[in-house]
Amino acid sequence: MSIRHQLLLIALTTLILPWAGCKYARELDAAQRRAQENALAASAETISHALASEPARVFRDLDDRSPFDAARGDQYVFALHNEPLIDGYREDWDLAAPATALPSAEGYAARLLLGTEGRFLYLYMEVEDARTVAQPPVIGPTTLDFTRVDLVTEHPDGTRDAFFFASGAPGPLPAQVLVRGESGGVHFVSEARIQGFWLQTATGYQLEARIPWSLLGARLWIEAHAGDARRAGFEPEDDAPGGRLFMATPGLSTLLATFVRPGTRATVLDANALRLGVAGTLESGGRGAETRSASWYDRFLSVDSTHWPLEVSAADRMQGAAIRAALRGHTSAEWLRAAGGGSVLLAAAPLQIGGEPRGAVVLEQGGNPLLEARDQALSHLFNLTLLGTALAVVFAFAVAASIGVTIGRLRLAADSAIGPDGRIRLSMPESQRSDEIGALARAFERLLQRLNEHTLYLRSLGGKLSHEMRTPLTIVRSSIDNLEFSTLAAEQRGYLLRARDGTARLQFILTALGAAARVEEAIKQAERVPLDLCALLDSAVAGYRAAFPGATFILERPENECPMRGAPELLVQLLDKLIENAVDFCPPGGTITVRLERLGSQYELSVANDGPPLPPAIKDRLFESLFEHRSGREDKPHFGLGLYIVRLIAEFHGGRVGAADRVDGTGVVFSVRLPLI
Repeated sequence: MSIRHQLLLIALTTLILPWAGCKYARELDAAQRRAQENALAASAETISHALASEPARVFRDLDDRSPFDAARGDQYVFALHNEPLIDGYREDWDLAAPATALPSAEGYAARLLLGTEGRFLYLYMEVEDARTVAQPPVIGPTTLDFTRVDLVTEHPDGTRDAFFFASGAPGPLPAQVLVRGESGGVHFVSEARIQGFWLQTATGYQLEARIPWSLLGARLWIEAHAGDARRAGFEPEDDAPGGRLFMATPGLSTLLATFVRPGTRATVLDANALRLGVAGTLESGGRGAETRSASWYDRFLSVDSTHWPLEVSAADRMQGAAIRAALRGHTSAEWLRAAGGGSVLLAAAPLQIGGEPRGAVVLEQGGNPLLEARDQALSHLFNLTLLGTALAVVFAFAVAASIGVTIGRLRLAADSAIGPDGRIRLSMPESQRSDEIGALARAFERLLQRLNEHTLYLRSLGGKLSHEMRTPLTIVRSSIDNLEFSTLAAEQRGYLLRARDGTARLQFILTALGAAARVEEAIKQAERVPLDLCALLDSAVAGYRAAFPGATFILERPENECPMRGAPELLVQLLDKLIENAVDFCPPGGTITVRLERLGSQYELSVANDGPPLPPAIKDRLFESLFEHRSGREDKPHFGLGLYIVRLIAEFHGGRVGAADRVDGTGVVFSVRLPLI
């Protein structure tokens, strides 16, 4: 992995800060939620204690403790904010509560909704009756066998009044009362104070009516009758167990509003969890929990609310675990999932009268204020952390780029420290730096200095050995020459011959050791002159044919002259080394091909010989000094200087050398490219 990537990974470790911030924010969010639950529950208890001191302003009837029983005719009367128009429709009731289905043993479908505003009770009824029987104009034995809606009210003294609505045609109509005369006759009398509107529909009819509270008592039973004796609703019984009207306590909402803070909704419930008063709203700052825009931080900090109960919204009553606990006498709080999205915190405290829970005070608060405060804090945290991470990444990239460039320069200098001619460049870039890279550059310089000293020693070793051994070798050779003129036995003469061969080999070794030095000196003193490369090859190849009769020489060259500027003696020496190398590896009777071609602005001189291919491991080292890899004859020593001399001469002429196997694998080709001029 590159240093740039390593530093990038190090810089990215700063992202642990947002992660730690998320963990901290989660814990802080949980702590804030618990604190908000406790605070809202404490507020609910405070309001409950205040209301318990004035029970008459909370409950309309403190003595009635029997539970709400819808199956026996108990009805909840909703508070209306505007007086509706009596037209048979409920669109102007500004109420989302559905109508309540009335019980029917015969399957007669009827639904009822009651509301109050000011001095009146408003009634809205939907009845499914495909065939309606109009009220007859003449009283007879079957006078009551027509479609109608009965109203029976009971006063505190136990007396009851009965009214009914019936219509021969749709439109406005008053309620009617069945009156029996002194003679026993029966007739209908209109009650103008109770007005209604009969609206015929495709499936039945709708009835909307307005009844003054002054005509109503503590109980009310409503029943729909069909013309065939079917009915739906409640018929009053003698003991009157039902028919009670439950509704909000007048003035309680106004009283409750004095305790409510902005963004909080307070509701007082009776023992049946029916609403007695409501004040406040969940909206805060013009934004409710359901309208809060989602923050991108939520994907990191979203609370798992799948286990929260869903908020059940009903116009007449409230439900939930916290409310049930409060009605049993225990303060409780819980988080709910709002139906429109978001969350709602609900806290309920028991409303105790005389030490007995008679209701509950419920406070609701949207989760949006808490989330907005959290988002604001996290916005600063994330922005600062991401800015710090971005700066760290940019700084890491800058440092990595600087280090990469510096190390790249050092690497290029190390690659080119030893030139093609074997000379060593001692200076290294960045050696003046005071950091680790500068220390590394200075270490390279010290290494190259020692290597250069050793190379200079090796280069001068051949000349020194040649100089130091030349005089002892001359003495030995002169002694052997003198011995040849002496009378020697046949056995002694054999020893003399072997000694002469040994001195000859020593002379060859000394000559080889000084060859490179002489070539370098010759290159320094050589002069380039115009010459014909084709004529030079003709003369040289003719000599090779005579010198190496065991090999077949083939010369391929252009027909025209091949002029160039060069040192003829050096070019001949280059060709000699290539031919000697080819002869050493060419099998007996093999072919050596010398080819000269013109390639654009260059000449390519190649020497190809039959024989084994080049080992792959040595192809890049063939032209190095003192490199030797031979598996041929060992009748004379080799020091790996021949091809090195070829490279020196080629570079002197501005050319380059190369070696490759033949395409068919039957031999090796050494090539030298030389410029035309």
